[in-house]
Amino acid sequence: MYIDCFMKIGILTYHCVPNFGAQLQAISTVGFLKRMGHEPIVLHWYPMELEQLYEGRIPQEQLHCHEVFTSDVLPVSRLCRTEDELVKEIERLHLDGMVVGSDALFKYTPSSVRNHPLRKLYRKIRGVQPHWDLMEGNPFFGHFAEKLTKKIPLCAFSVSSQNAPYRAMNAAETAYMKRGMDNFSFISVRDEWTKQMVEYVAHKSDVSITPDPVFSFNQNYYGVLPTKEEILQKFSLPDNYVLLSFSKHYMKADYIRQLADELLNNHLQPVAFPMPEVLQRFGLNKYIPLPLNPLDWYALIKYSKGYIGERMHPIVVSLHNAVPFFCFDEYGTYSSLIDRILGRHILSSSKTYLILKRAGLTDCMYSYHSQLPFPEVSTVVNGIKSFDCRKCSDFSKEMQVLYTKSMEMTLSEIETGSCMSTHNHLPL
Repeated sequence: MYIDCFMKIGILTYHCVPNFGAQLQAISTVGFLKRMGHEPIVLHWYPMELEQLYEGRIPQEQLHCHEVFTSDVLPVSRLCRTEDELVKEIERLHLDGMVVGSDALFKYTPSSVRNHPLRKLYRKIRGVQPHWDLMEGNPFFGHFAEKLTKKIPLCAFSVSSQNAPYRAMNAAETAYMKRGMDNFSFISVRDEWTKQMVEYVAHKSDVSITPDPVFSFNQNYYGVLPTKEEILQKFSLPDNYVLLSFSKHYMKADYIRQLADELLNNHLQPVAFPMPEVLQRFGLNKYIPLPLNPLDWYALIKYSKGYIGERMHPIVVSLHNAVPFFCFDEYGTYSSLIDRILGRHILSSSKTYLILKRAGLTDCMYSYHSQLPFPEVSTVVNGIKSFDCRKCSDFSKEMQVLYTKSMEMTLSEIETGSCMSTHNHLPL
């Protein structure tokens, strides 16, 4: 049942964290709701411990760049530091419904994992406890809905658990998480691992896998994206540039130098591409400096001849724009400590692998956790040069259609619930 009525819809996601993909998915969701004639309001939930966590990781100038972007581009509410402040803001805004998502909002560290001595030592050294170590007070699981004086429809869209080891949860944790998830009238997830988690915890059988909102960014963005000419001029780039984006956690400088030489031998210009935390140049002459705003970050990938590197959202942007890529996948988990020691990695727990499997492009990736030698640099560069852009474009169109249908279904749930709620509150 689709009821066409104007609504104020709250969006709860990682909208202001210093992460390019997180902000792009928020913009895309906002843009879709605008296109559908609704008023989206991004709930400015940013707990102090999460802000402090990023302050210890991200350069100050890049933090400021994301803060300015949040205030200038996104329709944000008043700042909420706690779940109780969030509830008050939802009621002050008189929202008709809410979308929770996308991003890794169902991420949770079970107490059995959290209390491991090494993890305790890490938290003590860092001095900050991530909010995903907690379930109580974390609004992404939906418990806040129980505090609202007027119930509004709540839907989760394309959420991920970021390969959370959900089977390590004890009975109390599982029951509490189920109670929160029961407050959602509709849940869709971004990957198979999270689907299994929601089915396991909430005993739901109708959980669908839906695309990340960045798969519809070109259709949903409501501003003006920089042109290719503007990007090339702004960053002094040649037309044939290929982006290389790596941390030092897994990658070695010698391998990057060999990869850069192979690119140059094939008339492609290697360019070091930053993550929000840092730019690792690995000795490359050409590089994109920080600070960098999310729209330029997106455009740099969109107009490139290829992306080689880590992280999920650069791969999603590449897929969305049929840009050749080769992914070095850092995601995934292990079923036990023994499996970690023995190197028995659960490949299906990697969110990037699951996307590429769906696209039929797993030959364009290498998993660090496989413990296999790095691929030959010639293999990586040939993968860029012979990339199947037609196959990628077809997949991108498929994701666009699925995204639109899935968001319309989400809106239908909200609209139906909102109209029923309004009817139930009409004076007799």
